[in-house]
Amino acid sequence: MKLETNFEKALISINRITGVKESILAGLDGIPVSKLDENTSILSATTAAALGAVREMIRSISYGNLEKLIVETDSGKIIIEEFGNKHVIIVLTENNANIGMIRVTLKKVVRDCADN
Repeated sequence: MKLETNFEKALISINRITGVKESILAGLDGIPVSKLDENTSILSATTAAALGAVREMIRSISYGNLEKLIVETDSGKIIIEEFGNKHVIIVLTENNANIGMIRVTLKKVVRDCADN
């Protein structure tokens, strides 16, 4: 599938950023698209649930549309970027990751893949 091929290349560029541990493509239904193993299945499913809860919170207070979700932990950050109406990119980082570079790259990846 062309979407998968485009995103596989995009995920490689994200993974090259210093401090990125892993990135995956998943459907908003909680099914991983890029890499299939137990960890990505759990991450994809919980991401879909978290996005649903955050979307509902934003809707209930009429605070715009969700663009991206960044979760900070003592181990690093989880950055979740929606792509269209069906997909999400999930990026796991170390604490020292360059979040600005990741955000710029995610924006470019989403734009480039939407154009193709």
